[in-house]
Amino acid sequence: MNEAQAKKQLRKMLQKLTPGSLLHLMGDLYRENAEECDSLEDSAGYERWKSLECTLFVVGLGIDAASPR
Repeated sequence: MNEAQAKKQLRKMLQKLTPGSLLHLMGDLYRENAEECDSLEDSAGYERWKSLECTLFVVGLGIDAASPR
């Protein structure tokens, strides 16, 4: 997928989802990484992925609050 195709796909997604909900979906992916690190007893990796998930969640809430539909 090139950049133009990615932008077109993102525009389509934003018609149905809010920018914050897209960040929440990305956070879900990072949560899976955190859980994998947790099962491997990699506490440093777990903390990094979990922090990223939490950051995306909070930023997503802020973006949706600042620009509601």
